[in-house]
Amino acid sequence: MTSDQLSAGQSADQRAEADRLRAAAQAGKPGAYRAYAELLTERDRLDEALPWWARAADAGDADASRTLAICHKDRGEFAEAERWYRTAADRDGGCAFGLARLLQEAGDTAGAETWYAHGAALGSVECKTNGAVLLAARGEWDTALERLAEASAEGDEVATRTRRAIQDMLRDLAGWREALARAQAEGDPEEAYEALRDLLDPDRKAMFERYPRMVAEAEALYAGAAAVGSAKALVDQALFIARDDSRWDEARALVVRAHELGYDGAAYVLGVWAEENGELHTAEEWYRKADEADGGHLWACFNLGVLCLRQRRLDEAERWLRATGVDEENGDPFDESEGRIVKALGDIAAIRADPERMPPAEWAERLPELRTRAEEGGPDAWCAYADALMRLYRLPEAAEWYRKAGTPRALLGLGRMLHERGGAKGLRMVPYYEPAAAEGDAGAAYDIGRVHDEAGDRRTAQIWFRRAADLGHGRAAWWLGRTSEERGGDPQHAERWYVRAARSGLVPPAFLAGRSMVRRGACAEAEPLLRAACEGDHQEAPYWLAQALRGLGRTEEAERWLRVAAAAYPETLRQYGDMSRLAIPDPR
Repeated sequence: MTSDQLSAGQSADQRAEADRLRAAAQAGKPGAYRAYAELLTERDRLDEALPWWARAADAGDADASRTLAICHKDRGEFAEAERWYRTAADRDGGCAFGLARLLQEAGDTAGAETWYAHGAALGSVECKTNGAVLLAARGEWDTALERLAEASAEGDEVATRTRRAIQDMLRDLAGWREALARAQAEGDPEEAYEALRDLLDPDRKAMFERYPRMVAEAEALYAGAAAVGSAKALVDQALFIARDDSRWDEARALVVRAHELGYDGAAYVLGVWAEENGELHTAEEWYRKADEADGGHLWACFNLGVLCLRQRRLDEAERWLRATGVDEENGDPFDESEGRIVKALGDIAAIRADPERMPPAEWAERLPELRTRAEEGGPDAWCAYADALMRLYRLPEAAEWYRKAGTPRALLGLGRMLHERGGAKGLRMVPYYEPAAAEGDAGAAYDIGRVHDEAGDRRTAQIWFRRAADLGHGRAAWWLGRTSEERGGDPQHAERWYVRAARSGLVPPAFLAGRSMVRRGACAEAEPLLRAACEGDHQEAPYWLAQALRGLGRTEEAERWLRVAAAAYPETLRQYGDMSRLAIPDPR
């Protein structure tokens, strides 16, 4: 690679500096590998930088090892990231910290603890703090506080804040225990439940996520309240147990017991759980029981209304929503709960006004024939019948036939239907997607990635999007490109993914790839991508196509496209908003 290729658009002095550093690196001068790698990285040429970072790491530069690991991690190449961290983790606290975090994110808590401890011994205060947090997560409070105090004394503000938060948490825990003990001594079930009310404060959600030991503490407290006779406490105990998927049956049994003991709210919880699991018939039954037991349970009525709405049982849906007592006229526009009900009523009106959103008549006409084939046939016919029922919004019946078929395609159809139309929780549907993904279905792999992305698990999402993209899924490649560019600051890696996404016919990544190429001076490569984006009516593409043509010396063509861009510029600003003036060049 020449210095001109390296730094298109750079000054003569900058090109000379690049040439000097490259020559020094090629000669193996001390520090030159890293200096040249840093220059390439600063100029967004990470592909070219990585081999020089590797030479620096091989020469014993621990910072280079850490940089390589971070780059590979940002690219979703986790095994390679781990390999580079391990090259220096035994002697460098920063690499030990990075390796520990990588292992922790992968679910290897024991490995993370080992490397946090090793990094702390090397003098990494960050390792000491994070290691202490892991100890606290499993309830080793005293040791954790002691190590956080040490890290705080070394100037780590994170340790200071964390230590204070844990002390506050333990003080609250002691208060809950004391209040519960008083209620237990008095044998008062209601007081026992009230003593623990603050445990369910939404602001404490992060506490339970960061310190799983607190989940066990909360479960034990609610078990104590339940032992006094509080049926409500049984439900809240179950809510904490249900965080562990392996204890799902145990959690459900506690809520059923609370229902049998006469707690009206238990039926509503069972309805929500059934809906999240895609058990539509069961959800409807429990919501009805909750409404009947409570003499008008607002959220059971709302959920029944939405459940019917999803199945295009519009008259029923409206009745249940009206039963909440909220309507379009008397709803409080500042009340979020009432706003949800009014919106659902508006959705019913919109569906009634749009025949395209109602069950298609042609599928209703075909249904008897498909039913006959299903009764006489096998999995393919069952799946076809389920597909027709799904199109007609007869979701519970469709679910039965999808389950009966049981093929990877049928299970994928079931999972998608329940998640996208039935209100099921995405993570609960992943097992339905997995058989099709294992057979090479790119869409199924993409769906799994999307579910994990929505759940905030970037690592797992990245793994699945990579699988989907390797199978040819354009949107998965687009996600990987955007993630690499926006989160990892790696435009070269992003560009490659954008190109792959563009091959599937997607317009935005074609534009993004073309713009990236123009910026680095690869105007000939950019031209066909930007032309495709222009044909797809991408508003910014004409400007960048003009720049590509100008770079190729075709100024008359460039001028024509600049005029197209200039004519569209006011509308582009209007659609993107005033702040877009800072990001979108003015072609005029």
